Order: sequence, then structure tokens, then C-alpha cells
Amino acid sequence: MLQVNGSTPYYQQIKQYIRKLIQEEGLQPHEQIPSERELCEQFSLSRTTIRLALAEAEKEGLVYRVHGKGTFVSLPKIDQGLSAINSFEDTMRSRGLKPRIEVLSVEALPADLVINTILQLGLDEELMKLTLLGYANEEPIVHYESYLSRRIGRTVADEALQRAAAGLSYSTFELYTDRLGIKPVVTNQTFEATLADQETARLLQIQEGAAVFLITSLVYAENQQPIEYKAAHYRGDKFKFNVSRKHL
Repeated sequence: MLQVNGSTPYYQQIKQYIRKLIQEEGLQPHEQIPSERELCEQFSLSRTTIRLALAEAEKEGLVYRVHGKGTFVSLPKIDQGLSAINSFEDTMRSRGLKPRIEVLSVEALPADLVINTILQLGLDEELMKLTLLGYANEEPIVHYESYLSRRIGRTVADEALQRAAAGLSYSTFELYTDRLGIKPVVTNQTFEATLADQETARLLQIQEGAAVFLITSLVYAENQQPIEYKAAHYRGDKFKFNVSRKHL
């Protein structure tokens, strides 16, 4: 029952009802929830209020909508811990998902003042840029742009193309570890909530302006030399991150 005189808006109460259907009453992923019309009749609310509730539920990753068919329960978000670096394949398979990596482009770039400085390269040293798209169950969920020195990047790009052609999934750090014996030991990362621009939205098959996580990574080898600078956009409706922190 709705709280008529409560402080919680009706659309939020409907969103909480949808959450309860999923979490407490056993609705399964891809199972259809009551239609807009059914929810309007059940709660005697306007279609505008119900649509707002469904939009909020979709934004939180509880449901997804298919035009002309209805609203369905989403798969649970991928809950990724931050205490250790895991490969893309291990992360996906541990959650029962089938991973795949697509190589979108491999580019040889001239020296760039910002990237060369980040990677501690000579200011005239050329770069390689590797652009990848990660899939889970054939749905795009993360877009990567990796920058490496051209010396390392050529081999890494060749290995990426070979693995993609063989249908294998991987994380970039596996490429230079396996082919060059360069072992990453520390990765410094920053996490930022942002909105998908037109190109990111197109690649991830989401609406422009949808919520995404932008994670930038700087990977260091044992000799404290930076190996790779990477910017990754993760779909906000598919991922959440967790970390355990000590109190000082």
C-alpha cells in the first residue's frame, strides 16, 4: 500500500515496490514486471508517475525496457572489488558471464606531451594506442583506450589481434606479461562518475548522457617504470565497485 501522507514521493514508493518484487518475491533476470497500465490500475496513479518510477528503476539497473514489449528484470550488476587487479576474463567468468574482447583500432601515434610525460618517455618517442571493447554475454559493457610506448605497443597490439581473432578474452596487462615478460606490480587508478558522450554511448549501446564510470589507470613494472596508461568507460547500469577501508 502507498503511504498517502508520507514524505516519500509516489514514484519512489513504486520504485521501492519494484525492488521488492525483484529482491524479495523472486522475479528472475529477463522476467517481465507488471506493465505501466497494470501498475496505474493497481496503485490508482497517473501514467506519468509510473513512467518516472520505471525510469528511476532503470537508471539504478533494476530493470530494462524493450520498446513495444514491456519492462524486464535486469541481470544483477557486476560487483567488482578494488583490493586487487583481476583480469577481465576472470571477473566475467566468476559471475557466470561469457567474456569477449573486440579490437576496435590499433594506431601508431606521434609523441604527445601529456601522454609521454605520464609514461615517462622521451618527448619525441612515438606511441601506440589500442582501443578495445569488452563484452559480457555479447553485450558491450566497457570501452578501453590504452596508450603504450611504440616499442612495447607493437608487440602488445599484435598479441591483442591474435587473441581477438581466436575468440579469446584478456586484459592488456596479460599481453605484455605473456609476450614480453614485463610484469605489472602496481596500478594507480582514479574513479570518476561521468556521463556518456555520443561516441561512448554508441559503442556501449546506451543513451547519450547515461551514467558511466571513468577509470584511469597507470600501470607500473617492477623497475617502477610506467608501462601503460589506460582510460576505461564502464557502463553505470552494469557495474558497481566495492572496497574495504581501514579507520585511522
